[in-house]
Amino acid sequence: MQKPNVDTAAISVITKKVLPKIKPTQAERQAMERFVTKLQKVAENVAKPYNVKPMLCGSVAKGTWLAAKNELDMFLLFNPAVPRAQLESRGMALAKEVMENIGGKGRIAYAEHPYLTGTVVDSNTTFKLDLVPCYDIADPSKIQSAVDRTPHHVRYVKANLKMPDEVRLLKAFAMACGCYGADAKTQGFSGYLCELLVLNYGMFADVISSAADWKAGIIIDLRGKPAPDAYKKFHAPLVLIDPVDPNRNVAAAVSPEVFYRFVRTCKDFLLKPLPQFFEIIEPQPYSISEIAKQIRSRGTRWYLITFKRPAIVDDILWPQMRRCLDILQTKLHEADFEVLRKGAWADDKQCALVLEMKEWHLPRIDKNIGPNIYSRHASDFLKHYKEYRVFIEGESWVVEVPHKHTAALFFLKDMLGRPEKELLKSGIPTKLASEMANSTIGSGGYALKMMQNLPDSFRSWLRGWFETDLNVC
Repeated sequence: MQKPNVDTAAISVITKKVLPKIKPTQAERQAMERFVTKLQKVAENVAKPYNVKPMLCGSVAKGTWLAAKNELDMFLLFNPAVPRAQLESRGMALAKEVMENIGGKGRIAYAEHPYLTGTVVDSNTTFKLDLVPCYDIADPSKIQSAVDRTPHHVRYVKANLKMPDEVRLLKAFAMACGCYGADAKTQGFSGYLCELLVLNYGMFADVISSAADWKAGIIIDLRGKPAPDAYKKFHAPLVLIDPVDPNRNVAAAVSPEVFYRFVRTCKDFLLKPLPQFFEIIEPQPYSISEIAKQIRSRGTRWYLITFKRPAIVDDILWPQMRRCLDILQTKLHEADFEVLRKGAWADDKQCALVLEMKEWHLPRIDKNIGPNIYSRHASDFLKHYKEYRVFIEGESWVVEVPHKHTAALFFLKDMLGRPEKELLKSGIPTKLASEMANSTIGSGGYALKMMQNLPDSFRSWLRGWFETDLNVC
């Protein structure tokens, strides 16, 4: 797919229609301003006796928040001399006091260190509020934890960004194509990345036009020409040097798949600009018969593994799900079974792993080719296989040994049917092993029956599995 010509007039018509839907209304802005004023006052009263400075961060502070996204980040900035343990204990105590005094309900969440997340209802409007302790670091290259950079990011954007509505358009566009969010599940674009892209390219249309030409390894440096070793240093599909900390890639979270999904969507938008590119539209769930038809047409065998979702956050769950798939693929390969594709899905109750097999049934006998007949290791080989029939092919010793498993389904059932301790030894991630020991595994008709008990979102995800096309040529 070649890059289409950029019809700036058509794009302008579309963005003018879209912007009023994604930009907070005057009433929303006034409600937000009232709440921010109240929050700032409460936080200052709580923090002042401890020489802690509250600072509003996030998209609200930078003026790039979207309509109906009443989400705020209040950072509690501690003196760098405060010990880490005290930062965490006192930071959480202050956060709880702020949340209580503002009338909210919160719970402890964890990133690099704990923070408080919760909701506050104010004047019939519900706000999501995160209260995050961090260090007030003067030099962002000398941070003590990752969140210490955030205040510097806010100051940089506030000082330089002149077109917040262009950021809103970019955020809505990325959100609609499933590319927005630097969390472990999405592996996409952060709000800060969107803001810097607008600072670098200009208008929304300029960002999209440029991104349609991106190739993996693109390097963007707002300070000027990137250093020659930038790609080697970061090695990522998209590299945007953090103007606040040049040793950091702002786009580090962006996966290759999300990168090219964004590039392809930009090309599609330039080809035919439509308001739908800014709307989140869930794919129509496949019916069970459609899934069966797709599997038959591919001539592969599917294995579905379902288990109860562990009580862990997405940022822990998704890396472990992906690692689990890698482990399963490796173990299957070692047993001579070949995985064609693999994928993971989860909601708040269940998890599912899908393995599409290229080789799923083996003969009873396998052939191992040993050392050359002149090799000094030949006698060791023969002794090791003295219970088996050995012969020669060319100048190599060869032995026939039985496969322990001739069906991938029984291999998986044997592997995952073991106690939690054995699953951990085999490499299954720690937070999944307990639930996977009680997993259900199915293939063929039974897998289809299992899919009937999963929610529509699973079958919507399968539509993406079968139909997504990331060809950008």
